[in-house]
Amino acid sequence: MSFWLRPTTADIGLRAFSSSPERLLIEAAKGMQSIMLSKKGETSVASGIRKTGVWNLTGIEAGDWERWLVLFLQEVLYKSEVENMWFVDGAIKITDAGMEIVVSWIEGDEIELEVEIKAVTMHELLVQQVPAGIAMNSPWPEVPSFEGPGWVGDVVFDI
Repeated sequence: MSFWLRPTTADIGLRAFSSSPERLLIEAAKGMQSIMLSKKGETSVASGIRKTGVWNLTGIEAGDWERWLVLFLQEVLYKSEVENMWFVDGAIKITDAGMEIVVSWIEGDEIELEVEIKAVTMHELLVQQVPAGIAMNSPWPEVPSFEGPGWVGDVVFDI
């Protein structure tokens, strides 16, 4: 696991760690999905028949990782709620045309949810590279500190 729930005032926050910004977005999406699942839903995800596809996102400049994070998480929410595609895993590639995500997903009607996430917010949003040997100390006891090299991200969800 490379993501942890973190405290916020009224919503749900998440901190994720990874070795690259692309993988950080994937870890944040997995964390967001895990927030919504019931115990039965977790079992359904683990045993569901996976399908694959390619999702494309555009409109943000390369290197603007905070905006890419929000856009990607919004897309994951949209796909699960509207198109019945429950995101399981993926690989991201940034191109001149935008973001290309090769995704693994299962049918959303197989998934039992416990929490509804209404929106991905910009509140306390962070995507930051952590250089080798530098520690990113956590202000929350529930979340471990992280030592670079790597990437850290924080996002808050409206529930």
